[in-house]
Amino acid sequence: GTVDKGLIFRPQEEIVLEAIADADFAGLWNVEDPEDPTSVKLRTGYLICLGNVPFVWKSKLQTLIAVSTMEAEYVSLSMCMRELIPLR
Repeated sequence: GTVDKGLIFRPQEEIVLEAIADADFAGLWNVEDPEDPTSVKLRTGYLICLGNVPFVWKSKLQTLIAVSTMEAEYVSLSMCMRELIPLR
């Protein structure tokens, strides 16, 4: 980190820690080359806010191939929770 950079919070209401996670299951299927293995990989993303101010966000093309939408959402939630739990 840096000493001269940071976030200033001026909440108008109660400070709440929120997390939103989502996944795109095989989002590149039939968009790009069908022979390209990355076309069936999932993209996961999450956003963590404190007092309605976003301070952690990530979007990543995963290295694994999910076999269902539920598995894709679970991977996204798991990534988000790994970031969120230490903040509690």
